[in-house]
Amino acid sequence: MNYEKPSADDQTDVANQPIQRHRYLEILHRFTLSQEPLKSVEDICWNIAKTAIAELGFLDCVVYLVDEDNEYLFQVAAHGPKNPDQRQIASPLKIKVGEGVVGHVACTGEAQIISDTRQDSRYILDDEFRLSELAVPITHQDRVIGVLDSEHPDADFFSTEDVQLFKTIAALASNRIDTAIAMERLEQAVLVLSEKEAELKSQALDLTKARRSAESASEAKSRFLANMTHEIRTPMTSIVGYADLLSAGELDDFQKIKWRRQLISSTRHLQELIGNVLDVAAVEAGKATLDLDRISLTGFLDDCVENQRPRAKSKELELVIDYQGTVPTEVVVDRVKVRQILTNLISNALKYTEEGYVKVTVSAAPVNSGCKLIFQIEDTGCGMAPDLINEAFLPFSRLHKTSNASEIEGAGLGLALVTSLLKLMQGSLEAKSEEGRGTTFKIALDVALSPDAQWFRPGAEVLEYSRDTTPSGESEAALDGWRILLCEDSVSIAELLMIILKQQGAQVDHVTNGALALECYKKMMKQNSPPDIVIMDMQMPIMDGYEAATKFKALKIACPVVALTAHAIKGDEYKCISAGCDFYMTKPIDVATFPEKLRKIRNAVNSG
Repeated sequence: MNYEKPSADDQTDVANQPIQRHRYLEILHRFTLSQEPLKSVEDICWNIAKTAIAELGFLDCVVYLVDEDNEYLFQVAAHGPKNPDQRQIASPLKIKVGEGVVGHVACTGEAQIISDTRQDSRYILDDEFRLSELAVPITHQDRVIGVLDSEHPDADFFSTEDVQLFKTIAALASNRIDTAIAMERLEQAVLVLSEKEAELKSQALDLTKARRSAESASEAKSRFLANMTHEIRTPMTSIVGYADLLSAGELDDFQKIKWRRQLISSTRHLQELIGNVLDVAAVEAGKATLDLDRISLTGFLDDCVENQRPRAKSKELELVIDYQGTVPTEVVVDRVKVRQILTNLISNALKYTEEGYVKVTVSAAPVNSGCKLIFQIEDTGCGMAPDLINEAFLPFSRLHKTSNASEIEGAGLGLALVTSLLKLMQGSLEAKSEEGRGTTFKIALDVALSPDAQWFRPGAEVLEYSRDTTPSGESEAALDGWRILLCEDSVSIAELLMIILKQQGAQVDHVTNGALALECYKKMMKQNSPPDIVIMDMQMPIMDGYEAATKFKALKIACPVVALTAHAIKGDEYKCISAGCDFYMTKPIDVATFPEKLRKIRNAVNSG
């Protein structure tokens, strides 16, 4: 119903006035009862607008609340045109405290009756223009917490009785509004504190994890340094000691042979250790990639096994390779990384086997357009407890309990490297072991077949050690009659290479940088005695190997230029070949195979 103020001319029935007052009291009583169960600020404010103001017959009402900072008033509930739908305010208005009629009430705490808003500059137009406005404060303990505002299209509409009525409603609701506001702010504070507590707990947990991780990393670093110090100093002590003994005067042949073997063994151990450390680091840092190449499967595997033959012979162990079923003639793999995997596993098996055998079993099965290669390395060594197998793959692990454990070389990096390489190649590894009865490692790799690959059955083959290490049909002097131009600035490496090459029958012209290499080559050409091969170190003073190789290429020399460098990370081979080298080899060299590799390089160039 619409609230209509009686005009002065109306003949109001005095008897009706108590009835009207009774109705107001009934509405206010019902409003008070309806407020009792309400807890939220929103419910209380909407109840003011809909249960009190609306039922009293006023056309319009808006409930404002002051924000926590006492800076702005916000419309939170309404009755009339501002309330187009259930609990919805059309274009909620935000008024700064002190501005407009409502802002003035919030600032001063004084009720305001505007008879004609056209005469009051404070009037703020909201949804539509109205001539009368009534605004009373909602106060709690002498503090304004909101404003109850009503407008009417007619001028001089609101009376002092209306003011009292609105103040009564505001007073009835103020305590509940303030309590609800306090509770909501408290709940919000509790929620914020709970979130902060959860955040602090999470941060504390992260810090604890970070501290443990840092402590673990520090311990790992300490273990790494301690192990590396021991593992490097041990062979270095042997190398330096035996080198001093060999250079200390006259020795009988037995001593020379024994000490040289010790020197070679320690050097190879140190070389293997450093190589494994660098390889593990490269894989774990994500810098290792696959360099795929076609290989003859049986030839490659036979070579991997044969390289371990001297170790097997020295311990009087049988080393066997057994092909089961048919295998492809050629596959496409990263030959270096597969060799590292097999070499480490075979070497590890030989290391921990005192009697019996080490057997390498090879099988293959077609998978889509490629095949799955299965390698099984089985030994009759000391073995280990099954519950310790996983620990064996951790860096620097030495879990085998053997009577001569202190004499067994190695830093415990081999199996860690195998794991890292297989992860890179998406291969799998299974290990079985029984203490006192040996260990078996099984590797599975999915590889591609070369276009010309055929499947064949090589049959079981036992590779027995031969005392005659000279390849059949080849001369002991593989480089007999050769003239070699050696470009190497390291005196010790140059002396080593010259000894090896001259032992194989070669004449060696040695220079220490690229500029001297070019001069030497030109002299050779004038003497009509060109080199058969140029061995080029890449890092030299004055003119390095890259520039020298480029200049040699410009001269269109007929012999191959072979890069022999310690730069052995990914991209170095490409850099050397791009500079003008024909082949790429890395330091350190294998003394036993180096001359034969040079011979194959020269034959490949001549046949091409």
